[in-house]
Amino acid sequence: MKRFFLSLIILSFISCNKSISEPNNKRIETDVDYYERCRLLTLEQNTPNQDFGFIKKGKEIDEQVVKYLGSIITSKNDTLKILNSIHYTGIYQDSKRGNGQVYIYNSHNKLLGFYNLGSASAVPSSIDNKELIFKYNNENCNQTTKISLKDSIPNQIFVHCTKDGGDVYSLERANN
Repeated sequence: MKRFFLSLIILSFISCNKSISEPNNKRIETDVDYYERCRLLTLEQNTPNQDFGFIKKGKEIDEQVVKYLGSIITSKNDTLKILNSIHYTGIYQDSKRGNGQVYIYNSHNKLLGFYNLGSASAVPSSIDNKELIFKYNNENCNQTTKISLKDSIPNQIFVHCTKDGGDVYSLERANN
């Protein structure tokens, strides 16, 4: 938690509205939105399993916590970079709600697609052996699911919640 707040302080000085780096460290202006810029800044840090917090000032709560889980080398030698993003919104701090997504980028930090997972607690917890690990441990869900990205990015994934059920999520491909 201490590392999260330190990252929040550091990244609060780096505006998501400014330019971002290409892989060759050349600064460029792009037409990506605020939230994508925040995710790209997290990828630039190249620090796996570190939470980075971003707060968009305004009347309502608009916060984002982004975590770079790491990369997966596929059987075709492509690199997939995996990010979690939890977006909190609401009118009051005690009534804010979060939804989660998992984003998949290529080695050049170009978005390939994402899964909109709905709940903030639904994001994968880690990467292990070329698999996304979804690990639930709460009163509603108590299962672990492994999704392989070794050969391809699945168009749909099924994440177990209980022994009797779970949720299906569809890949939303990027329009590159």
